[in-house]
Amino acid sequence: MDRYDEDLAELMFIRFLKKMCIFVFTVGLVTLFLGHLAWSAEGPSLLTIEVALELASQNNPVLSAAQEQVKQSEERLKQAKSPLYPSLGAELIYQKSGEEPLLPVYGTDGSYLGNAQNGFQDTYRAALNFTYLLYTGGAVKNNVQAKELALDAVKAQAKRTYQSIDNAVYSAYYNLQRARARMVVAEEALKLAKEHLREVTLFFENGVIAKNQVLRVQVEVSDSELNRIRASNSVDVEWSALERTVGVDLSGKYVLPEAQTSVDSFEEPGDLQTVAFLNRPELEALEKSRLSALALSKAALGQGGPQVVLQGEAYDVGNDFYPDVQDDWKVSIAANWNFYDGGQSRARSAEARAAADELLYRLKDLKKQIDLELSTALLNLRSSGQRVSVAQDQVKSAEEDYRMALRRYRSQVGTNLDVLDSRVALINARNQLVDSVYDVFQSRADLLFALGMDSYPVTL
Repeated sequence: MDRYDEDLAELMFIRFLKKMCIFVFTVGLVTLFLGHLAWSAEGPSLLTIEVALELASQNNPVLSAAQEQVKQSEERLKQAKSPLYPSLGAELIYQKSGEEPLLPVYGTDGSYLGNAQNGFQDTYRAALNFTYLLYTGGAVKNNVQAKELALDAVKAQAKRTYQSIDNAVYSAYYNLQRARARMVVAEEALKLAKEHLREVTLFFENGVIAKNQVLRVQVEVSDSELNRIRASNSVDVEWSALERTVGVDLSGKYVLPEAQTSVDSFEEPGDLQTVAFLNRPELEALEKSRLSALALSKAALGQGGPQVVLQGEAYDVGNDFYPDVQDDWKVSIAANWNFYDGGQSRARSAEARAAADELLYRLKDLKKQIDLELSTALLNLRSSGQRVSVAQDQVKSAEEDYRMALRRYRSQVGTNLDVLDSRVALINARNQLVDSVYDVFQSRADLLFALGMDSYPVTL
């Protein structure tokens, strides 16, 4: 009887463990399912212009390439500085001679006394040596200065690259929002055309109008549908362009805010030319490159001057490994001056000076180019700003004109052609408003890009 009770208790315990396992497994599945629902409920993130700029700064390969260019220039600077420090080295030499090295020995009277050993037939030599440049005629100093200036130039170019990518992100983002706004206009046009078609069809079925008016509106509906398809395709294309600019896939991960139909105020910076000349990184890059070329010119002349080198060596020599028969050390100072090198040093110096003069002319041309960019961006900004207010008034007038034309047609005191023309005018006015609004945003970004200033915050 006791044995039976023990077996029964064990069976009940096993059943209890199975139930607990099933319970834990079920709770785990429910937790995963609820977590998935919670994650799905969050949905895609809102893609603002700030988010797009941040994504581009992290993922655009052009920016990564610019960073690598800076690293290359930093390493070239380290290479230029290396002669400022002593070089240390070690060497191990094995040498075998065909005959044992002997030197004849003669007495004071000139008689031959025999041979003296002058080394080993099997020679092992281990040595430590160092070399340090004491004087190079300014070649190393000017070369280091040239590389430092070149590094500053590369950093300035990298900064402009960042600004270029920011401006490209603005352009892609605004073009996408413009395309979305135009698609909304196309959808509204299709909706209005279909509503008008229903009314025309009812008039025709009741014998009020002729068949040709129905056909004319059907053509208008088909044209509106084609415009909507083209607008939808433009949105997809601009999405791809924005993804290319930010360097990451955006589909399904982000949604865009509603497109705008108005603009906020924007204060133009004063004294645009002075601001641009102070902020444009290309100007700094060209100036640093010019100074770097002049430093290289001096370095080339220095290489043709005297060179003074301090050398030291400690060594062991013997006829087996590790050599320990003879050990010694020596320190020497060597001066070298190549009086004539075929004009190589002077030619390299003249080449560098010519490069510096070239950069000076490019600097002058860039300043003229900046003036052109500033005037173009400023004129576009002012023009698009004026167009916004005109386009807003135009939309209001076109909406009222369409409403009146549609009402006259319903009362049969107006023509179908009046409705079609007024709807075309309304759609054009809305598209003009969309273009003028986003032309303002684009012009603002282009102006600040021409000024070399950081992009301004925009909430879209």
